[in-house]
This record gives sequence, structure tokens and C-alpha cells, in this order.
Amino acid sequence: MLKPNRGKTETINDAIYIYSPSLGMIENWKRRAEKTCASISKFVVERVEDSIRREEGEEGHLKALENRYVESKRLRLAEVHFNGNTKG
Repeated sequence: MLKPNRGKTETINDAIYIYSPSLGMIENWKRRAEKTCASISKFVVERVEDSIRREEGEEGHLKALENRYVESKRLRLAEVHFNGNTKG
């Protein structure tokens, strides 16, 4: 029997299994999930996604610095080439 659609998102029946280094870690996650009124699954997904976003933000910052360095180097080489060609 199908449940009526109440406007909620459909559950995706796809699972992954993780192996925790300790039972204490799992219990800690469960307690934290309960405090936020979230299922353990939702809690873990939110934490993983938050971590990925932070990591991408850091990579984005580092990539921007790298791009500025490369552009600066390119401009210096162009300036040397230009100045070298305009003299004498």
C-alpha cells in the first residue's frame, strides 16, 4: 500500500555503510543527532556536506591565490618582453 504524498521529498532507498573506529563515536553522533532533532542519517549527511563545502571554499581561496600568482608572473614576463622590444 502506498502512502499518500504529503508534499515531502521521496526517500531515496540507496544506502552506504560506514565503519566507525569506535562504538563511542557512533553513540556521540546519535546523541548529537537527537539534540538537533535529526535522524542519524540526516545528521551524518549534513556534516559531510558541510565539510565538503568548507574544503571547497579553502580550495577556492588557494586556487584564487595561485591564479593571481600565475597572472602576475605572466604580466611581468609580458612587461619584460615589451620593454625589451621597445628599447634601441
